[in-house]
Amino acid sequence: MKGEPIPVNLLSKWINSLVEGVDESVGGNEKKKILEKCGNACSRYHGHVERIQTIKKKTKNLDEILEIVNREEMWCGKWKREGNIIYSKCNKICGCPLIVSGMIKPSPTHCYCSHGYMKSVFGEILEKPFEVKLEKSIWKGDEVCHYTVKFEN
Repeated sequence: MKGEPIPVNLLSKWINSLVEGVDESVGGNEKKKILEKCGNACSRYHGHVERIQTIKKKTKNLDEILEIVNREEMWCGKWKREGNIIYSKCNKICGCPLIVSGMIKPSPTHCYCSHGYMKSVFGEILEKPFEVKLEKSIWKGDEVCHYTVKFEN
């Protein structure tokens, strides 16, 4: 048992049980804090924060950074900018690799995880105060997941 690889189906059941427990036992703001930490870890695991750091060594121009991020498909939708608002819509697909792979069951709770991912990535991109907002979610009955990032000019 010690040192053996953990079966994926065990991890799947464990994560799903954890999320169910969080849903049943933890209030909104605390739940958000817990899942945002998971999103931060995910952004780092996939190397997206480090990739942003590398991109920023080449350019500090926000539009150019977003163009590179879109080209490298770091998210399920393309990021667009209008003034001090950046937004993305994912049509009928979730940005969570655990959900997309079928490892975990979809839940609106996972949107907090994606929120943490956005905070981590855009914290690195913007390096100034900003706010992430989930406007729509397929796990809350909408046709798309729509995130906005509003920042100070």
